[in-house]
Amino acid sequence: MARMTFVRPLDIDQAFDTGFKGYRAQFLSHLESALMIASTIEEGGCGPGLHYHRSDQLYYLMRGSMNVRLGDEIHQVRAGSLVFIPAGLAHCNWNEGPGSETHFEMIIPAPAPMSQIAIMVDSPTDVPDEDRTDRAGYVRTLDPAALPEALPGFRMQPLADPESGSHGAVVNYLEVDPGRAGPGTHVHEFDQYYLVLEGRLTIEVALERHIAEPGTLVILPAGVPHRQYNEGDVAEKHLGILAPAPEPGRPWDRGVDFAANGDDHGGATNAPAAAPSGATR
Repeated sequence: MARMTFVRPLDIDQAFDTGFKGYRAQFLSHLESALMIASTIEEGGCGPGLHYHRSDQLYYLMRGSMNVRLGDEIHQVRAGSLVFIPAGLAHCNWNEGPGSETHFEMIIPAPAPMSQIAIMVDSPTDVPDEDRTDRAGYVRTLDPAALPEALPGFRMQPLADPESGSHGAVVNYLEVDPGRAGPGTHVHEFDQYYLVLEGRLTIEVALERHIAEPGTLVILPAGVPHRQYNEGDVAEKHLGILAPAPEPGRPWDRGVDFAANGDDHGGATNAPAAAPSGATR
């Protein structure tokens, strides 16, 4: 089995044909906290017809434009926008163009293995009472004026959180100036994901250092020490996804000191041989 890969590029050559017109998808991660998918839909193409999920779904439109139906409302969505679709809300999406579109999908929490992901309906009122939601879906677009500094040279805009109805995750848009950084080495009680949009982000994950280029998903499971910073000469921009959503009143980041101590082991192949039966050491 291959070791855990923390940095995973979006690669259209790795995408598969979903069976819907012009719609291809690449599964990037499937932890319990979230199913992460990169999708592209050609002009004139579409996703599934009207359907709903038993988990929340979010789209971040990276390139192009899309139309999204949320219940009875139709929204025209442009790049740099987040679509929030609560569990139980009937929806569908399509691309009228011009050109193809690329969006990043989050299903939070991840559906159980072998369970049905999309449940088809003829109208929003066909969603069964036990699955129907009273939460509203929405489209939220980036606002350059709403980027306060959380740290020097480190700006953030919330796009989804429990206050807006996203009970299972927090999604933030972040910008990091050249030579600036997020918090020092730390761990989380939740899984974290970075989707790099522009610039180059340097990530230290446990004992590994990575350069994440645009169109890359970084996966940071709960408890794994990490930090991130911008060694480039232009601002770096990324989404930060926290799933499940942090518990109120608890710290998001717990700073840690982390370094190799040289006490390495190679597993069973390097373990001392077992003593023969009846023998002593």
